[in-house]
Amino acid sequence: MKKDLMLISGMSTHLADVYDILRRSNINVIHTENAHDAKAGLAIHSPAFVLLDFAIKGADFLLSEIAFGQHGPHPYIMVAAVYTNGNDRAAMLKCGADYCVDTPINAHEVLAVINSVLRRRSKQAHMSRYKDMVINKSCRMVTMRGKAVTLTRKEYQVLNYLVNHAGTILTKEEIYRAVWNAEYDPQSTNVSDQIYSLRCKLGLSSKDTDYIRTVIGVGYCFGDAT
Repeated sequence: MKKDLMLISGMSTHLADVYDILRRSNINVIHTENAHDAKAGLAIHSPAFVLLDFAIKGADFLLSEIAFGQHGPHPYIMVAAVYTNGNDRAAMLKCGADYCVDTPINAHEVLAVINSVLRRRSKQAHMSRYKDMVINKSCRMVTMRGKAVTLTRKEYQVLNYLVNHAGTILTKEEIYRAVWNAEYDPQSTNVSDQIYSLRCKLGLSSKDTDYIRTVIGVGYCFGDAT
């Protein structure tokens, strides 16, 4: 997961310390001193994070361009400024900031924000959501309509394979080869048995068309076929 940050601010002794602390924490820091150079840098790099010193000239226009421009992916934007109250912070957030940092900048606060965002993104990367079903791949936990569903290893593997190929009609042979990693026996009922068990545990009927749909004469499809 990307851990790079563009620091947009005139360099000072204080910011040099911030730069060093972030670099020592394995954050790749790209420094630009003005809005013009920042735009040029953003055209080349796609940093995961931006730390914008709102004291630089043109910072308001630059913030709007980064936050609402057509170019993506959009970075997580931290804006450093002098905030007197919550209204100042609310106004900055409305302008496109994701987080407000007081000046002088506290490098440890910036680092904590970066790590918090990375943790959240890591969790989201391991989550699959479809309608009322949520699969947490990091711990192999499945919830359906807000309730935890206990699955066997094979049930989970079959479900995960179907979800990973959502919208694609899969034959029993394809599912069997992927999950059991063995030659398919046309007489085997392993796949249909696991599908039946999954439906029972997930509260689905054999006529379900929202989640695990039976395609007669072919196999199964998770969700709508493309």
